[in-house]
Amino acid sequence: MDLEFAGKVIALTGASRGVGRAIAERLAAEGAAVAIAARSAQELAEAHAVIEGHGGRCLAYACDLSVPGEAAAFIAAVIEIFGRLDGLVCNATMAAGQEREGQEREAWQAGLALNLGHAVEALQAALPVLAAPGSIVLVAPKSGDDWPGAACRGGLGAIIHHFSGKAAGRINLIGRDSTALADSVAFLLSARAVAIDGAVLGI
Repeated sequence: MDLEFAGKVIALTGASRGVGRAIAERLAAEGAAVAIAARSAQELAEAHAVIEGHGGRCLAYACDLSVPGEAAAFIAAVIEIFGRLDGLVCNATMAAGQEREGQEREAWQAGLALNLGHAVEALQAALPVLAAPGSIVLVAPKSGDDWPGAACRGGLGAIIHHFSGKAAGRINLIGRDSTALADSVAFLLSARAVAIDGAVLGI
């Protein structure tokens, strides 16, 4: 199936390894130029080498997305290098409920800062420059019974509710536990999913 990504530019956060990297590689294989952001410069370099080694175009951008301003700077770099932005995947997450004894508050605050904070900032930076008809996909943290994780998933759902129908493009939320996640995200970003907006899937 041709998802018509040739000439498109997709920015992805948390894309140096795991499902984020799998999504980036899937998009690049479909012809999209991808910009990947994450904390580890080494893992980014490895992902960059694989994508470009298979004929793709890739910008690797090392940053700490939990720090205010970093997500916006990433989007600005994408526009500077590629001159356009057609899609955004916010995948940078950490388990908000992972905590060490005596550091419970710090742990869930760090999780919220990354999971929600970077997504809001990336959206604010991306929406004014998103080429129409653009598409945004937020990837939720893994499901579980911890309340900080539930707060993150609920917050992302509220973002979808707020922006759906108001943004220059479509915006959807998908759970990290979803099967065939890379294929599902690629489809949601594509023009073939033009009727899907404001969906919360696999949460």
